[in-house]
Amino acid sequence: MEVLHKSIDCLDKWMRENGTNPVLRKFLVEYANGGGGKTMQEIVGCRREYRRLAVSVDCIGWRRLMEGMISKELVELQKYALVESPSKLTVDQWSKELVIRLLEITHGQWLYRNVMDLVTRRKEEIRREMEEQLVLGEEGLDEEDAFLLEINLDELDSSSREDQEYWLLALRAAREARHLRMQQQADSLEESRVRAAFTSSCSAGTKVE
Repeated sequence: MEVLHKSIDCLDKWMRENGTNPVLRKFLVEYANGGGGKTMQEIVGCRREYRRLAVSVDCIGWRRLMEGMISKELVELQKYALVESPSKLTVDQWSKELVIRLLEITHGQWLYRNVMDLVTRRKEEIRREMEEQLVLGEEGLDEEDAFLLEINLDELDSSSREDQEYWLLALRAAREARHLRMQQQADSLEESRVRAAFTSSCSAGTKVE
């Protein structure tokens, strides 16, 4: 919600600098910040001159307004404000710019939610892998790399994501290095066994002759 409110603050600044009816600006900012929890009619209250505006906005609804749908009553109200304003915008230009800025707020919210979802999922993945590495313990590690396990999971949780990923990378690399060394040793033993068997068979063949 903090991101939403900051975006609406930017919209408020733009409206203030571009000849928006002060009362209309106040209504729109309060309605947008309400997140759909408050109707425009509740915000307008008993001000009769804004009743048609309030009804039209409530018919549209908060979500569709934030997606750039504005009523003709809102545009009509702003048209008179621009006549007395130093703004160089026509009412059509003002309306189009308002729609763009509302869309930018909604798009920004969508991007923010998606980024936060990715961050949350990545945190969960890191936490799960840290637990798996601790469960594996010294299995697959050389003795000199065992120190990497001398860490408390709570301490890891409170560390930065970069530190967590570095720790995981170090453990994965240590396990992979041991695996490769063990594979090389196994290959070397197998090669020695095959060579010995070949030499033995050659010697047996020579004796038979």
